[in-house]
Amino acid sequence: MYNTDAPPYPEINCDEYCIYTSIKSDGFSGLNVRNGPYGALSSCEPSDGTVHYSGDKDMGTETFLTESKWVSDHAVEILDAALSAMVDQYWENREYVLECLVDEDPNEVVPEISAPQDLKILCGIVAVHINTPDDSGNHRFGIEFGCNWEDEHGAGVRFKNLIAIEDGHASEAFDFR
Repeated sequence: MYNTDAPPYPEINCDEYCIYTSIKSDGFSGLNVRNGPYGALSSCEPSDGTVHYSGDKDMGTETFLTESKWVSDHAVEILDAALSAMVDQYWENREYVLECLVDEDPNEVVPEISAPQDLKILCGIVAVHINTPDDSGNHRFGIEFGCNWEDEHGAGVRFKNLIAIEDGHASEAFDFR
């Protein structure tokens, strides 16, 4: 009845540089599944909310899991802020995409949107990049997105707590300098 040899939840993996885990959170569900190379679309079905987290290996497992859980627990608010932050980027890049379309239907690739939530069908989370909290205990992380409007560089939003502080290409999600 009691499994004393159960692995830690969530499962953690490490390589030479980073620590990784995946956590399912309903707040991140409904986006594209972007597990293909460089954040490419890997499924036509909406995501179930499973998100991959990564952090610097030197961060330590306890800090990494604590910060990852905090992000997962606040997924609804974080996703709302991220989508809102990406609206201007979407409209700017949409014009470039429309100029380049040849055989694709513009309404499928870069449709008109009326609210930030409309971006959910056009992007998906590649990874949540966790940084250590600052000296004041603020949570610092970024979300890397694969998206229809910028398939080469992706999109990224960097956060301090629940505030989006920077958005742009995917690199914004993990450039903590």
